[in-house]
Amino acid sequence: MPEFGEKKQKIIFNSHITFIGMGGINSPAIIYLIRMGIKNMTIIDYDKVQLSNLNRQIIYSYKDIGKNKIISAKKYIKKMNPHVNLICFDKKLNKKNCSQLISNTNLVIDGTDNWQTMLNINDYCVNNNIPLLSASVLGYDGNFSIFENSKNNHLCLRCIFPNEKKVNIPRCETVGVLGTTAGIIGLLSAHKIINFLTLKKIKNNKITYFFGKNITFKEIKIHSNPKCKFLKLS
Repeated sequence: MPEFGEKKQKIIFNSHITFIGMGGINSPAIIYLIRMGIKNMTIIDYDKVQLSNLNRQIIYSYKDIGKNKIISAKKYIKKMNPHVNLICFDKKLNKKNCSQLISNTNLVIDGTDNWQTMLNINDYCVNNNIPLLSASVLGYDGNFSIFENSKNNHLCLRCIFPNEKKVNIPRCETVGVLGTTAGIIGLLSAHKIINFLTLKKIKNNKITYFFGKNITFKEIKIHSNPKCKFLKLS
């Protein structure tokens, strides 16, 4: 690939990615990003592996059930590439510890499904100008988008979903998710990250939706919301 030369490979080698939530999205994403050359990473999760996770959280096996995800994920990652520079946090991310858990990173990928956690991640990334990839899956469907969080061109998760209060939305554990859906969104998220790091001219002002029943995609352009709390503060 002549357009993917040494210069772009060095960008990947030198980048630091933070993965929040080692579940169905970040499991496939981290596999492909490691194999693409990402070797500096932080992983954050506080949960334990459950039997119901195994259909989509492909870095775990039956032997990992009951174990801390961070411990099992670290073993899997080091087995893939023992030279990875890995920082692990077996903690639940909240508003107070964001600065401790998310630091010196080039991009955050949010694979959580808790609305308040998603807002905490978004707010920290906006305030610190850290690019954020936000992705989610449910049932047969999923979506993902990158927010660049640049100083001069504001667009964030709150612009699109301005609901400040906790949203009573369906979750994987209550509604279910097809394992392959999580795999597709995780893989596409990894691809999106590679594009973002190496193809600077591509515009990222859109959300990509995947509909699994008929295997179709739809892109929706997104714009800065003049009522976003961050625009009001600026």
